[in-house]
Amino acid sequence: MRRIVLLLLLMSMAVTLGGCWDRREIDELGLVTAVGIDRAESPNRYSVTVQIANISEAGANEGQTGKTASPWVGTAEGESIFDAVRNFVAISSRRLMWAHNNIVVIGESQAREGIIPVIDFFTHNPELRMTASVVVAEGDAKKYIAAKAGLETPSGMSFYLLEGYRSLSAKSLESHMLEVSAALKNEYANPLISTVRLKPALTPGKESGGKEADAAETIEMSGAAVFKRDKLVGWLSPEEARGVAWLLNQTKNTVVTVAAPEYGYKSVSVETRAAKTRIKTEVVDGMPRFTVYITGKGGIVEEDGTTDLGIDEVKKRIAFLLNKRIEEEVRLGLETVQKKYMVDVLGFAAIVHAQNDQEWESGLKDRWPEVFPQIPVSISADIDIIDSTLNQEPMKVY
Repeated sequence: MRRIVLLLLLMSMAVTLGGCWDRREIDELGLVTAVGIDRAESPNRYSVTVQIANISEAGANEGQTGKTASPWVGTAEGESIFDAVRNFVAISSRRLMWAHNNIVVIGESQAREGIIPVIDFFTHNPELRMTASVVVAEGDAKKYIAAKAGLETPSGMSFYLLEGYRSLSAKSLESHMLEVSAALKNEYANPLISTVRLKPALTPGKESGGKEADAAETIEMSGAAVFKRDKLVGWLSPEEARGVAWLLNQTKNTVVTVAAPEYGYKSVSVETRAAKTRIKTEVVDGMPRFTVYITGKGGIVEEDGTTDLGIDEVKKRIAFLLNKRIEEEVRLGLETVQKKYMVDVLGFAAIVHAQNDQEWESGLKDRWPEVFPQIPVSISADIDIIDSTLNQEPMKVY
């Protein structure tokens, strides 16, 4: 009897192991690579636009030089974001899969209304990677999902690479789903999210018949969106965003250009390396005081002009101008956040709490919205120029 029971168990296990009861074939799925969220024109409704990688076309084009798969872009509306996503079954031949999504674009209308529904939906979605980038669009997000971004197809991958390389210019900021959701959950923090805007592409393209078409639009990632809790209150320009990036320790490797006419240069460009920002605080008479220290190394990468100074003297004098320029950039971004928007998107509350816990608990936390705009901040940059890349001497014409 035991042998018969064991045989029956083995046979039943063989039946269940023969396949996947909930399998989803890849050619039955729509792999989302980018998604945009807008407020619909109808009241209390959401508009969701997705970009889906065209796998079948990619397979058909494999081995054909110069041909790439065009992504499918579609829009659906609903009373909630989930409802809108579910309504894609009426227009898409595939079930949406989010595991490959690289970017969430929030339209300006939705950002001003509030981003909690967006973050709530995606943080509840088990397929979404919390490292997906979040950006705020100037205008409607749907235009950005359909627009060309970079060189990759589908352009959702270009979004991902643009965000990855943003530190090279430092004129936009890191903003991932995990960071944005953490800021919203913190009573004293506010999100600061990268901005995207449309600009004319250099290549106009061709219409059918070879006729030249109007210039297409491409996507530029620069600047930042300032939030008070979950609502958009304003924008940072690319220059203001880089000033804030220094404060947030997001400018480890970037290029700063200074004018030095007194030394014979129209301009000198310096590439910073391993830049690091440290912030110290103290509380005096109930008011926090901040001191920002920016340190690192740098190298001269371009000189427009000539000088009679030796290379060591050039490095010393350009370093002085470089550090002054960095301090000005930080001051520009800081004053915009503190005085214009009066919103702590810099994490200053967390720094005061960590370094001055007793003063924070004894009353600063209750007065933080009023205290933050008044905090005095001292800024000190000390980037040491250690080389002049390959050519140690300035270019001269004899």
